[in-house]
Amino acid sequence: MLRTNYGFRYRDDSDPLMVIRTVGWESAVNASYRWDGRTRGDKFVLFQYTLSGEGHLEIGGKHYTVPKNHGFFVRIPDDHRYYYPADAAEPWEFVFLTAEGDHVHSYWNEIIEKNGPVIALKPNAQPIAMLWEMMQDAHNQALQDKYDISVRLYQWIISCLRCVEGKSESPQHMPEAVIAAQKFMREQFHRALTLEEIAASSGMSKYHFCRLYVKHTGLTPIQHLTNIRIGEASRLLRQTSLAVASIAAATGFDNSSYFGKVFRRMLGASPQQFRESAEDIPAHHIFVD
Repeated sequence: MLRTNYGFRYRDDSDPLMVIRTVGWESAVNASYRWDGRTRGDKFVLFQYTLSGEGHLEIGGKHYTVPKNHGFFVRIPDDHRYYYPADAAEPWEFVFLTAEGDHVHSYWNEIIEKNGPVIALKPNAQPIAMLWEMMQDAHNQALQDKYDISVRLYQWIISCLRCVEGKSESPQHMPEAVIAAQKFMREQFHRALTLEEIAASSGMSKYHFCRLYVKHTGLTPIQHLTNIRIGEASRLLRQTSLAVASIAAATGFDNSSYFGKVFRRMLGASPQQFRESAEDIPAHHIFVD
């Protein structure tokens, strides 16, 4: 899955259904990332969960850090600020969900009243697993019915409440073979890996490994590897001055021409266009009747 975000646009703005506005995966790299809940002109709620690095939240006269494996809940508008600190040692990488609707604020109020605005969640906790699943479904264009979206949001909120009350359900177990292969790909993506090498890292035969991998992730191992490579390439394009050819080589592509074709197919822009763009990649808009 790519590091990007998905925005849902509903044709009937007056619909009372509780719905998702956006889900996404982003990173902040400088102090310009700063949001003030008093100055945003819309009404919605936000959950944001740290994958790596650290963010800061000021709310209700209190200051919180939001480190790895912690998330926070805020309502907009409200008196809060969350931001990437200027003295941070590494980027703040996170996934997030925003939602709106007649009842969504009362659920956020309940969570915050019971737990406070910041919550510790393991990476395999049910709310985080469900958030990744929603992003994957958005990527696959499988979230296009407002009633289904509303039900998915409600189920996600209930999973958060269960965690807050200490009743979280056991997450679906990810096979150790898949975990081992993912770790291997994250560490070795810069090399010209073969499917045989990836399967060998899992301790399984290629045939059985591929079937298991697709069953539990929805992607083939090579698709996952390509996503890792393009995600790292996009970071290098934005955060370094390395030549495109050097980035292609550093992320495991045989040549810069093939790298450019894959990059354009997945992100809709050439590597150079991506680097030169002044703003973050906009959300992929999903229009919902």
